[in-house]
Amino acid sequence: MTVTTRETWPSRSRFQSSRESEARLLLLVDAFSRKSKGEPRFLEGRVKLAKLDFLLRYPVHLRKVLIKHGVDADRLEDLEENDAPLDNRMMRYRYGPWDPSYYAVLGSLIGRGLVEVEPLPGSGGFGYRTTALGAGLAEQLLADEIFLKIGDRAKLLRRYLDKSGRTLMGYVYELPEVADATWLDDIR
Repeated sequence: MTVTTRETWPSRSRFQSSRESEARLLLLVDAFSRKSKGEPRFLEGRVKLAKLDFLLRYPVHLRKVLIKHGVDADRLEDLEENDAPLDNRMMRYRYGPWDPSYYAVLGSLIGRGLVEVEPLPGSGGFGYRTTALGAGLAEQLLADEIFLKIGDRAKLLRRYLDKSGRTLMGYVYELPEVADATWLDDIR
């Protein structure tokens, strides 16, 4: 078991929000909270959010998970096998990949009225969805070429991996890069 000490804990900068992280999570929440058959939807819980964000950031792992769970590789042409993860790497924590900045990023999105959070009936957890303002900003971001790949990956995630956080955690733990990592190690 790894003991966390002041020397092994991530630097303070890893706990801070960035505009890139906020845009990425806004697009992810928006993709999962778009209405389905007229019913409002939520992205259900932080575990699900973290696992989806991991797969969004690491396209090589997203490709592996999708193929392992029955998606034809020909449908994944846009997911290049050599695509590198985004610069902000996630670290291995209790339940798999985690980004220490989640609290700051979500706090910023909620505080600026872009995302709302509500208790999920019967689960004890919370759901996230974009507000009208947040959905409008997500549309603007998707119109920018810089965010096209992230938007496309978010759509893939919604289409094929709209599962529970626990199910997604199992999928992620099938990856040796995650399962074999020790606590607080950056995931490659």
